[in-house]
Amino acid sequence: MKVLLQLSDPWSMGEALGWPKICGTVAHRGSESWLVEIDQPFVYEDTEYRFVVISPRHVGEQLIDADVATVSCAMIRTTREFAESESPCDVTWWRGGHSMIGSVVAVGA
Repeated sequence: MKVLLQLSDPWSMGEALGWPKICGTVAHRGSESWLVEIDQPFVYEDTEYRFVVISPRHVGEQLIDADVATVSCAMIRTTREFAESESPCDVTWWRGGHSMIGSVVAVGA
């Protein structure tokens, strides 16, 4: 599934990158989060953003709703090693940094 991620925070990242619409492909669907591989990876503050784990930001929202509506989401950058692991959506290792807030919507076929 192709998706479009729209960044809203952190503000400094959005300003530095020109508030891009980020196209990606859902590489794995977990029960409450998805792994998205970014089609055109970008670098911010010397860190490459190629894989992000997204999850709904608000109670009652579900990522599957992105098929028909824009869904607010939290995004955490992850590494290729985690992306290729048995549990690519597991972010229990995360302790801060390299995260974003925004939205997701499905696009095209």
